[in-house]
Amino acid sequence: MNHRSLLVMIILLLSANIFAVPNIVVSIKPIHSIVSSLTQGITKPKLLLKTNQSAHHAHLKPSQLSLLSYADLAIFIHPDFEGGLKKALASLNANKKLIIGNVKNIHLIHNEEHDGHDKEHDEYQEVVNYHLWLDINNMQIFAKELIERLIKIDPDNQSNYTTNLDKLNKSLNTLKQDINQKLSVYKPKALAGYSNAFDYFTNANQLKKSTNITSYHGERLSIFKILKAKKTMKNTQTKCLLTTIEVPKKRTNSLTEGLNINSANIDIIGFNIQQGSHHYFELMHNITNKVIQCLR
Repeated sequence: MNHRSLLVMIILLLSANIFAVPNIVVSIKPIHSIVSSLTQGITKPKLLLKTNQSAHHAHLKPSQLSLLSYADLAIFIHPDFEGGLKKALASLNANKKLIIGNVKNIHLIHNEEHDGHDKEHDEYQEVVNYHLWLDINNMQIFAKELIERLIKIDPDNQSNYTTNLDKLNKSLNTLKQDINQKLSVYKPKALAGYSNAFDYFTNANQLKKSTNITSYHGERLSIFKILKAKKTMKNTQTKCLLTTIEVPKKRTNSLTEGLNINSANIDIIGFNIQQGSHHYFELMHNITNKVIQCLR
């Protein structure tokens, strides 16, 4: 091998080492935000679902599938949550994906779901609620797990990852305190959820919940459920009804009509908030402020 070839090889090897930081792909914005905080100054994670694409029903474009194929680590909530990504998720190697819902010590809420066709033989089954990012504690548990994975992939940046984790934990602790303080006055007031989507937020902040009108996100709303919910909300003096942005105003009105009750239509993903490390903090403050307005 001549000197020139040797020099080219050394330059290529050095370049490879300089740029050998993990290529990370994250499914949704709130999780992408947490990952961005942890990889700050090291690498920029890529966001898979950038537009108002629903994780439940998304059909991935070739460019999105390409992102996944080059990922050193792909981060998702769970295949049962990102139903539209199930196939793409299944095709990835186990060592190249991190499923947050499977992380040890993550707090998962289980809801009962039933078909309601035959009251005598009504079958209940347990369904896991995966809106887990709405509990800040879960994000701290996930962050610790992710850092361990990243240090294995990229040991050269161990001290940077550890520093970023410490910074993020302090910021998340402050966020928890701020939200808890803001909501403390409103804790005695009852609120209802259109679905189970807000359970992590209400539980983590010890808010008083009267009912969930539907058992899970996307369940059909029957006349029976409307009447039952209205009766419950009236009897418990429910002050606020929380709905996600997929719920039409007409449906919300049919539930609040004739009752002295406010409603808040909340974007729990933060589609209109700019992606990046600040996204999660802005999202959680936005949700808190909307809940406060609704409970006033």
